[in-house]
Amino acid sequence: MNWLRSFSLGRRMILVLLMPSVLFALVLGGLFLHQSSRDLDEATLARGRAIVSFLGPAAEYVLVSGNPMVLEGLMARALEQPDVSAVAFYDAEGALLGVAGRGLATLPEAARAANGDEVVVEVNKGHLSFAAAVLSLAPEVEDYPAPGGAAPAERLGWVQVDLDTSVRDAAKRRLFLVVGAVAALALLSAMFMALRLARSVANPVEALVRAVRRMAAGDLKTRVPAQSGSGELRALESGFNAMAESIAESQRTLQARIDEATALLAHQARHDPLTGLPNRRAFEESIEQAVTTHRRAGDQVTLLYIDLDHFKPVNDTCGHAAGDRLLCELAGLLRMRLRVGDQVFRIGGDEFAVILRGCARDDALVIATSLCETVGGHDFVCDDQHFMVGASVGLARMEEGLDDASMLMQAADHACYAAKHAGRGRVVEYGQHRV
Repeated sequence: MNWLRSFSLGRRMILVLLMPSVLFALVLGGLFLHQSSRDLDEATLARGRAIVSFLGPAAEYVLVSGNPMVLEGLMARALEQPDVSAVAFYDAEGALLGVAGRGLATLPEAARAANGDEVVVEVNKGHLSFAAAVLSLAPEVEDYPAPGGAAPAERLGWVQVDLDTSVRDAAKRRLFLVVGAVAALALLSAMFMALRLARSVANPVEALVRAVRRMAAGDLKTRVPAQSGSGELRALESGFNAMAESIAESQRTLQARIDEATALLAHQARHDPLTGLPNRRAFEESIEQAVTTHRRAGDQVTLLYIDLDHFKPVNDTCGHAAGDRLLCELAGLLRMRLRVGDQVFRIGGDEFAVILRGCARDDALVIATSLCETVGGHDFVCDDQHFMVGASVGLARMEEGLDDASMLMQAADHACYAAKHAGRGRVVEYGQHRV
């Protein structure tokens, strides 16, 4: 039965449902046809024997007297039967005395050898031939039995009757057609019911299989209509939809968590975990973008490097936790002093960087000075101790000779170094020593 595996579920169900019906119809129809045909044959044989047996005694007088008119009348009455096609009489020597109808020729040899009133049957093309001896029986007187017992019967001749089998054959054909039509109708009904049943089961199952494959391919919106006629299949369809919804919800939740984690990781990768300011990596990307914008649109870019002064005593006196708190406070102050669109970064332990966009030279110096004064004027209190820190600011502007990101950063770093050596707490522009 491995060949069944190549069929779909619906076709297998149709085959399984139809095979018993086909076998039942064939067996039942065959048995009915066989029995009915047998009954027709037996009825034909019985009728032929009955006609011959009736004509035998009636022909006794005819054969004794040899009266041709009586013989013709007897044959005419025999031909009146609807299925008798021919009748003939023979004398004791087998010579033909008279024949009516068509199809008869000679007396069958089997009839000559038959004993008593035995009826001999032969099959010809489209006919059944019945032959029997015509016997003369001596009358018996009940009160005066013949001496030595009953006298033996004398054979006077033979009678032969042909029955036309076309009527029987037509009845068989009609029977075959009727049985075939009934069997075909029964098979069509069984096929219709098998198709309905197979579709009612196979179609929902195939829809579920297709839905499972779509889900496996990533289509989590796949659903199946829960409208099967079977309660079990509807429960299966509803269960699949519930499972698909649960999987889709889990996928959405997981994707939201992944997106959240990805955004958090991206934020952490570009921001300082202590102050929340963008870190050195974000600073390097931003300065590259600023340089590109300057080259393409001529946007003025100013870079500030801020290095805190006197920060180490805070760590040494109050510990690193205090230093971290001071860094967070100063980061907030720097953010508050900048314009919208300006950016501040923490690029090292106590080092910050600021990118100013679209800012004239004098305005950049004012902002840098404001930042320096803001840091220098901040009073940090820890353990009832007051600490004043300052800031050394190096300023570099993107201009001819400083149109590369690395050159601009190096220039700002040199200016910050110069501010440190010039006494700290001041702003120095690259190429000029200005407080």
